[in-house]
Amino acid sequence: MTNAVRAAWLALAVVPGALDGGGASALSVWMVWVAWAAVALSVLLAHPVSLTTCRFVVPLLTLHSAWMLADAGSDATWGAVVGAVIHVAVTAVVFTSAYGATHAQAAAYGHERRHLLRPPVSVILPVVLLWVSVAAAAAVAVHADTLVTAGVAAAVFVVLLGFSLRRGVVLARRWLVFVPAGIAVHDPLVLRDTFMVRNHDVRALQPVSSGTEAFDATCTTWGAPLELVLSHPHDVSLSQFGARVSRTLDRLHVTSLLVAPSRPNEALANRA
Repeated sequence: MTNAVRAAWLALAVVPGALDGGGASALSVWMVWVAWAAVALSVLLAHPVSLTTCRFVVPLLTLHSAWMLADAGSDATWGAVVGAVIHVAVTAVVFTSAYGATHAQAAAYGHERRHLLRPPVSVILPVVLLWVSVAAAAAVAVHADTLVTAGVAAAVFVVLLGFSLRRGVVLARRWLVFVPAGIAVHDPLVLRDTFMVRNHDVRALQPVSSGTEAFDATCTTWGAPLELVLSHPHDVSLSQFGARVSRTLDRLHVTSLLVAPSRPNEALANRA
């Protein structure tokens, strides 16, 4: 899958019209090609930052490609059609859990096995609003009638994109980690400190049971979480966000907690 994404994305550079800048100035062409290059580097070098870049920038270029195709109408070239199809396909793939797992594991040390965690639902809307703001600035920069307007919009786009990527990379650095000595939950969004427990203190890692009283370290997300059951109480330090969303203290003593890896079956298989 990773190699297919790489091949498809690099192919855009040689398909005529697939990266049409559109707009009224050379700035629009420059912006489209710089965005393509940033994603090209990200698909070639797997890393949490690369995953964030792919998931934020690829949909921007897909939206641009679709707009240019619709604007051309019956005059659209075969290259523009192929380019739009590739953009949509790559967008669909980069948001899959399997693709995210590749980038999460790429930054692992030694014998670590990292499993990306699903984001809390409460952060989805803010991320979407940030993306819409970036997309709006990019649209103005690409389609502005004057160079001054395009330049100002491009500057706003760069600032918003940088801010968004710094915020978004936190979501790509949330992992359930297996190491030879035990288990760690690395979650800079929800936890103030990484939660670590040794193997002999773990009773079970299992699908959540009905009526569980485990602490919900997922801060509410979709899908079925896993329950990490401990042999005795351990301290969990929450971030301001985690304490606020959980409506609890920033330091707790827990004997079990819920985590939500994006691929729970693979996580259980790794643990076994």
